[in-house]
Formats: sequence, C-alpha cells, structure tokens
Amino acid sequence: MGKTYYPMKEVKPGFCQNGIASWYGPGFHGKKTASTEFYNMHELTAAHNILPLNTLVKITNLENQREVVVRINDRGPFVGDRIVDLSLAAAKELGMVKKGTVPVRVAVLGPANVFNISKGRPAAKKADFAAPNPFYIPRSKGLLAFVKD
Repeated sequence: MGKTYYPMKEVKPGFCQNGIASWYGPGFHGKKTASTEFYNMHELTAAHNILPLNTLVKITNLENQREVVVRINDRGPFVGDRIVDLSLAAAKELGMVKKGTVPVRVAVLGPANVFNISKGRPAAKKADFAAPNPFYIPRSKGLLAFVKD
C-alpha cells in the first residue's frame, strides 16, 4: 500500500502507543498470518505494524475503558493512521464491533512465551509456553523455548 514499516527487534514491557484500532474478521479467517499460523477471528490476537510478533499487549478502549490482552501474530493495519487491527474476539471484548474503529492505548506486557495469557502471570507449566511463532527464542535463563526445525 506504499508504506514501509520497520518492525522493532525487541520491545520492553511498559512501551505504550495511542492511536486508532480497527478489527478484521471473516474475510481473513483461516488465512496465514505473518507469524505463519492461521488467523482465527475467535482468538484474542492482533496485527501490528512494528511490534515484534508474539508480543502480548493490553489494549484499552479509550472511549469506554474496557481492556483486553491479545497476542501480536500478524502485520497491519495498512489503512490510514490505524495502529492495530484486532481479531473479532478482541473487538467484542472492547465493545467496538459495531463502531469499527476506536481510539486505543496499546501497552506491551512482554513476550507471549513467558506469560500465561489467561492469568497474566509467569507460566508454570510446559503447556503454557507453547507459542506458534517459530522465530522467537526467549533470552532469559531457565525458560523453555520451542523452535520449529
């Protein structure tokens, strides 16, 4: 679409960005994302143009203060000044489906590999570390990493 983006190589928890969010659903459901997984509009995921893939972020709808935690698994949005494209499930959590776009704050929590997304705390079980991004390897000692061969 005529724009060039340079994704961040790493980002620290606490990084925030304010802007406009949109959502994407049926037209992309089942198609491959930038992380090579298949997009599922019923999961809590999002597309961002510069945050590293497999980053967990808290999205706050600045109109109603509703929040949701999502995992970045795709690139986008590529329309106007939007900063994040949310899955249908995330858009529902934020109460923005009918409106289509809303002002949001995106706050980085950290890499998905070291969090249990449902609890928002460090994972304790091997299953909690499973992540479909084959390119991310945590640098912290003592953490498990899964890399596709």
